[in-house]
Amino acid sequence: MSRKNLEKILDQANYDDLATAKASWFRYHDLCREIARNNGGFSVKVGAGVFAALSPNNDYVGNVRDTRKLLAGVAAGRTCEQIKVSTYNANKWKAVEIANGKPPLDLILAQKTRNFYLNVIDPLEPQPVTVDGHILNAWSGKRIALHSAVRAVRIKTSKQHYEDVAQDIRDIGRDREIIPNVVQSAIWQCWKRIHGIKVNGQFCFWPDDYIGAGLGFRRETITMA
Repeated sequence: MSRKNLEKILDQANYDDLATAKASWFRYHDLCREIARNNGGFSVKVGAGVFAALSPNNDYVGNVRDTRKLLAGVAAGRTCEQIKVSTYNANKWKAVEIANGKPPLDLILAQKTRNFYLNVIDPLEPQPVTVDGHILNAWSGKRIALHSAVRAVRIKTSKQHYEDVAQDIRDIGRDREIIPNVVQSAIWQCWKRIHGIKVNGQFCFWPDDYIGAGLGFRRETITMA
């Protein structure tokens, strides 16, 4: 388990892996902004907060549709019980609270989900790093079931374990002069490509789910400079 394992994967990233990594968090930001604006006139912070709150164990397509449904429901005056989503009730409750004005960071406390929200809100912020099961597998150098990989950080020292992986990614970003969330995304893309893992439509934004047809995604080169 080491930084070397992460760098080994990063060094295998191809042009498409890197291009997607540089654009991915901007795409998430734009997606959440448009969903929020078109389903009740909410801010991007609310859209990203709801999207993040509903994300645990929710696939990408389900997450997009649940976010749209929940925001539209709250805007229409529906209660939490009246809004149906495909994820956990506790996460739905948090999302409804956020849509009703509760600060997202008061409710989004789990490390992965919190960092995911922060990456979406500010793709240029160098501190937050989203660590999921694929990144844990890349760090360990072993491909194991995602629930087992995630369970590895649900131990007594889970916060430190997560931070060890995140810090290795920050260190790689510092040494290569790349924003850490781009390092994370490039490793994530490359790992899934190498192992033939389906991306479930992630980053394939079509008009029905994006609700922003015609709005081009920003593809800034993200560096520490």
